[in-house]
Amino acid sequence: MKSATATSVGTLQDIVPKLCVKKQLNRKMEYLIIAVLLIALFLVALRKLNNQMETLLNRMSNFVILYCQNMGVSVNPLKLQKLLYYIQSWHITKFEKDILFETMPEAWVNGPVYRPIYDKYKANFFRNVNFPNTLDEEELTKQVASSLQNLNLSEEKQDLLFSVLNAYGVMSDERLVLMTHSEEPWNEARKGLSPIERSENKISADTIFNYYNRRIAERTNA
Repeated sequence: MKSATATSVGTLQDIVPKLCVKKQLNRKMEYLIIAVLLIALFLVALRKLNNQMETLLNRMSNFVILYCQNMGVSVNPLKLQKLLYYIQSWHITKFEKDILFETMPEAWVNGPVYRPIYDKYKANFFRNVNFPNTLDEEELTKQVASSLQNLNLSEEKQDLLFSVLNAYGVMSDERLVLMTHSEEPWNEARKGLSPIERSENKISADTIFNYYNRRIAERTNA
């Protein structure tokens, strides 16, 4: 009996440390799995945040292209930049400096330019190649409606968007460039620079707000 008991005790002494080690390994594995899951969730959340910030401007650019094409109006990368600028400017003016996009345009030689949109279409930026329209009328109308919905704008902001595009969308890219060159926000951002000097200076939201509100007041009092 003593021998059997001694054997049992010896066996337990061998098993217990192994069980403890196994439990520790399992616990470490659980911690590792939890850490991996938390990192994955963080990366997903970060990607969503980056997409929201990045695609706000991109989604608007896609809508502007589709809307102009649906109007029967041609649009190229240079014209797109100016339309985005006026959408942003009148949004800032009407909604008390509320910036619609996540970034302000830079004051380039040929007018306001949004760097992310330039990077997206830079191959055709200086060639002024019109965006192709490969959709039939019915499909284009559907795409416009879908693109508008993706913007997630209030009815009031949608009305402003339509007003801006209906007013400026029919203008040529050359005229839009000349208009921005004649206005204070672009000139203020390029103060001290020669007409052909490169610049990454951002156009100020405050300058936009003050300038266009003065224009509204002048028209009202005229």
